[in-house]
Amino acid sequence: MNTILENISKLADNEGVTITKLEQIIGASKGVLSRALAKNSDIQAKWVLKLVENYPQYSCEWLIKSEGSMIKDKNVDNFSLEKSEEKDELTYKNLAESRKQTIEILQKVVSLLEKQVLENEKKEKE
Repeated sequence: MNTILENISKLADNEGVTITKLEQIIGASKGVLSRALAKNSDIQAKWVLKLVENYPQYSCEWLIKSEGSMIKDKNVDNFSLEKSEEKDELTYKNLAESRKQTIEILQKVVSLLEKQVLENEKKEKE
């Protein structure tokens, strides 16, 4: 049996579903995977893609080449996500601080302009 088919079978076992149920989940016609497993024949790449889309916790390298672990390393994904969230938080903080400074400067400009208007009005009355 080829590597991908073996791993599809392992994935189904690990998920506690039958091959028929797996076919339903990925939108394949009944028998697409089970016939391939029975006859040890190839499957279309779109079904492998559907498996990856529906089961993102499984490593693509494992599914296709049997390399690495079956389940993706959660720590690597979480670390990347945490770093991304930290970066976003810093960006938002910098943006908020920049806007605060802009508002303060604009308030000063408005205050100065109001004073100039008052001074001009006084001059016109004289």
